[in-house]
Amino acid sequence: MKEPFNPFVINTYQGKEYFCDRENDLKKLISHIENDRNVVLYAWRRLGKSALIHRLFDELESSNNYETLYIDLLATQNIDEAIQSISAAIYEKYGKTSKGISASIQKLLASIGATISFNPISGTPELTLGINKSKQPHQSLASLGEFLIARKKRIVIAIDEFQQINDYEGTKAEAIFRSWVQQIPDVRFIFSGSHRTLMEAMFTEKKRPFYQSSMLESLQPISLEAYSQFITQQFQAAKKVIDLDTIEKIYTWSRGQTYTIQLVCNHLFANYKKVTKKDVDTVLNQILVQQQAIYANFQKMLTRTQWNVFRAVAKEEPLKNPLSKDFLQKHNLGAASTVSTSLKALEKLELVIKDEGNYLVHEVQLARWMAKL
Repeated sequence: MKEPFNPFVINTYQGKEYFCDRENDLKKLISHIENDRNVVLYAWRRLGKSALIHRLFDELESSNNYETLYIDLLATQNIDEAIQSISAAIYEKYGKTSKGISASIQKLLASIGATISFNPISGTPELTLGINKSKQPHQSLASLGEFLIARKKRIVIAIDEFQQINDYEGTKAEAIFRSWVQQIPDVRFIFSGSHRTLMEAMFTEKKRPFYQSSMLESLQPISLEAYSQFITQQFQAAKKVIDLDTIEKIYTWSRGQTYTIQLVCNHLFANYKKVTKKDVDTVLNQILVQQQAIYANFQKMLTRTQWNVFRAVAKEEPLKNPLSKDFLQKHNLGAASTVSTSLKALEKLELVIKDEGNYLVHEVQLARWMAKL
């Protein structure tokens, strides 16, 4: 992997030297895996769940005792597409050898109805995952599971945005996946998700298939102290300067959200030798201006009442009582019942979240933009 030009990586995991802290979280995950426990890793968006998983996989793979698979279900709309995502991950991991496509992978793909074609220009193989419609999902998953348990090393699978299976229509996706996990007990699973409420419900409600099947780990923001040390070290290594008060300003504005902190520091590192608070203000404004065209569309997506409530939450967050008389009158929101209905709709859309009793706009940058309106 090539070293990044900018140490504040915002797109993907680039190695542990560019990864801030999470040592305690990493130790917990390693302990769960080594002691044969499946894990639920959940947090609000952009706190670094996926990066932590890749950091964990880096550690596990370097031990030479494990093989790892990362699967993202965010773009999937049904269980067939989920199986396609799992199949694609297995193909990418095991299908390509120096002599072409391995015989075991060819056999596996044939068993689930997938086909391989070759790019007419490059000659490289391309996988077409037309899952065999004559088979039930559990049969395709069983074939994939049999391939995995035949591996010599222990397998760890991370399924990101696992809450997506709640939206699959026409199938009992949770029951099907739970059955699959039980069929391959030697494989360890990390179920990751960015919708805390849904993830908690899937694994804590008694009538759900995954009830008490995994260890719950809620990812929290990295501490200001740890991030201050990391940011300072990266600037000093490049003979650049940033003071602790300025870092605290960035951290507070970003609400401790990993992605936003990385993004702000990425811009500051690229443009300044000695960072001042004024420079931070300039960068924060630039970031919001860049996103303005996207954020402006939210008003078109919502009813007038929903938009007014959404904007009011952004201006007041953290908001403890959205139905209080003072809040309603200050923002001219009308009846409490109407605001309550709008708030529930905003929570369902994951635009507003309730965290430790406080209401917040889920996306930090969007919240900061709306607060200026």
